[in-house]
Amino acid sequence: MPLADFHIGTSACASDVIEGYINWIVSHENAYTILNGDLMNCATKDSTPELYDDLIRPDDAYIKVRAMLMPVKNKVLMITRGGHEEHIYRSAGTDYMARLAYDLGNIPYRADGGMVIIYAPRRTGDNHKLAFRFYATHGWGGARTIGAKIKKVEELAVAIDADVYILSHDHTQNIHRYNTLVPSKRHDKQGILRLVPHRRLLINTGGFLKYEGYVARKGYLPQDLGTPRIRCEIKQDHNGYYKDLHSSI
Repeated sequence: MPLADFHIGTSACASDVIEGYINWIVSHENAYTILNGDLMNCATKDSTPELYDDLIRPDDAYIKVRAMLMPVKNKVLMITRGGHEEHIYRSAGTDYMARLAYDLGNIPYRADGGMVIIYAPRRTGDNHKLAFRFYATHGWGGARTIGAKIKKVEELAVAIDADVYILSHDHTQNIHRYNTLVPSKRHDKQGILRLVPHRRLLINTGGFLKYEGYVARKGYLPQDLGTPRIRCEIKQDHNGYYKDLHSSI
């Protein structure tokens, strides 16, 4: 369950919704998360976020973010840096997300984006494992239409080879399949390798800002607060074991 765009500090932040997602991860044994940036709003006197809309200073916002995420510190697979934290880093050299990665227990930190690989056994006790590859980066640019937001993740899928692509920044939950044909792992009865679909998922994570402030002033569509959930399973058919990926909102 990738989490991003909390924007802790702004008055529009829906903290109760964030805590609900964190509690869900805590309560499920096999649930994990990637923290994909803009966890803090980081408003300053010369930033795009408006200084007087923030309730607290960046240092205090960081303390709140760290406290919220401490219950899932053993379930965070990777942390990236968002555009808001990037502003603080570029103006003052302070990297709050690097500090968060250290404080939560030396979580792998990839500021600009990175890949997480989960190795899962085909069945209980099996030494042979399949790899689920997740690539996540915070995101870039502006996009108002759903198609434009999905197009960004599609561009990521062209650049990088993975099973799941996770993009944030646009505060709109979207799920799309980006399938390609690959040779089957086994020959058929005639000794022929068939082309079979290889499922890949394009994921736009959601946001946690209520409909007020710049979101309302600029006429953005109201969005459901939250983020998609990705489910990874290993299944078996006549071609052998395969990775089965699903996502839901």
